[in-house]
Amino acid sequence: MLWHTAAVMPVQWPRAILHVDLDAFYTSVHQRDDESLRGKPVAVAGSSRRSVVMGASYEARAFGVHSAQPLFEALAACPELVVVRPNPSAYKEASRAVHGIFRRFAAPEKVEGIALDEAYIDVTARTRHGTTTPEDIARQIKFMIRNEVRLTASVGVAVGKVVAKVASGSRKPDGLVVVPPDSEADFMAAMPVGVLQGVGPKTEERLRMMGIRRVGDLAGYDTQRLVQALGAGGAVLQKLAQGKDRAPVDGSKPLKTISAEVTFEHDVTDRERIEEAVKELTERLSERLREAGVKAKTVYVKVKLPDFRLVSRQVSRTSATDDADVIFRAARSALEKSHLESRAVRLIGVGLSGLEHPHPELQMSLFD
Repeated sequence: MLWHTAAVMPVQWPRAILHVDLDAFYTSVHQRDDESLRGKPVAVAGSSRRSVVMGASYEARAFGVHSAQPLFEALAACPELVVVRPNPSAYKEASRAVHGIFRRFAAPEKVEGIALDEAYIDVTARTRHGTTTPEDIARQIKFMIRNEVRLTASVGVAVGKVVAKVASGSRKPDGLVVVPPDSEADFMAAMPVGVLQGVGPKTEERLRMMGIRRVGDLAGYDTQRLVQALGAGGAVLQKLAQGKDRAPVDGSKPLKTISAEVTFEHDVTDRERIEEAVKELTERLSERLREAGVKAKTVYVKVKLPDFRLVSRQVSRTSATDDADVIFRAARSALEKSHLESRAVRLIGVGLSGLEHPHPELQMSLFD
C-alpha cells in the first residue's frame, strides 16, 4: 500500500532511502522450513517455561502473544501455542540471503543493517537518472525476497531514515508505503508520538502531560517551551516530527557494541526470574559472537526500574570471550553491583563491548 495515490508529475527525490523489515522473521523462518507450522500460532523460545518469547507468528499475536513476553504467560494466553527452539544458523542464512539481494541495488556502504531482519538501503544512486523509481526498487526487492528466500518483507520509502522506518511499520505484514518528498509531516501527523525513534515511555508520558499526543502536535509545538521541558533533545525530536532527517545510511562503520534486552509485561521482583532473563539474553549474545567469530571484553547490564530510572553496571575482562557461561557470570556480577535487592524491575538488558573483529566482513551477522 502506498501513502500517495497517483502522481501527475514525476517526483524528484533528493535522497531515496528504503527501510526493509522482514515480517515476523524468526517464526516465519520456522514456518517456511516446516510445513506443519504454517497457519498455526508459533513462538520461538527456550525450553524452560521461564524462557522469554523471542518471536511470535501473526497467528500467535492474535492471541496476545508477543516478543519479550515470559513463555508461561504466552502459553496461558494461547494454550495451543507451538513453541520451537531458536535456530540461529537458519536465521543467519536467511539474513545473509536477504542482504545479498540488497547489495544488487546499492553498494555495501549504502546498506546499513540494524538487525538480522531489518536494514536501511540508500538507493539514491540508482534513481538519480530517472531510469527507475524508489517504488520500483522496493517492489523488486520485495519480489526477490519472496521468491528467493521465501519470506515476506514490509518496506517504507522516504527521503529520511526515520520516516522510512515509520512507513514500513505502518502496513505490516507484506506492506509497501511510499512517502514522497515534502509530505513527511502530513504522513506522520496523526500517528501517536511514540512511533518516533527516541521517544521512549518516559518521554512519551512527559509529552502527554504537555498535551502532545500525536506527531503533529510535536511538530507544531513551541520550540522554546519544548527545549525548556526536554532539553536540546526536544528540538531534535521536533525536527524528526517535521520529517527533517538527514542522517546518512552508513554500512561502513565497524560495530562497537551489541546488546539485547527484554521488557517485562509486569514489573518483576523475583531474583530467579531476573537472572533467568539475563541468562537467555547472554546465550543469544554469545551465539551471535560465535557466528561472527567475534569476542567481547566488557559485559554490562542495564536495568530500568518502574519509575523509568536506569541503573547500569559493567564488568571488564583482561581477555575477550565468546563463552556463554563466562558472559553470564560476568553479567550476574554486574547485576549484583546494581544493588537491586528486592526492588522491582521493568526492563533488563545485557550488552557487550570491547569487541574484537578478526573477520570484519562478517560484521552483519552480529545484528539481531
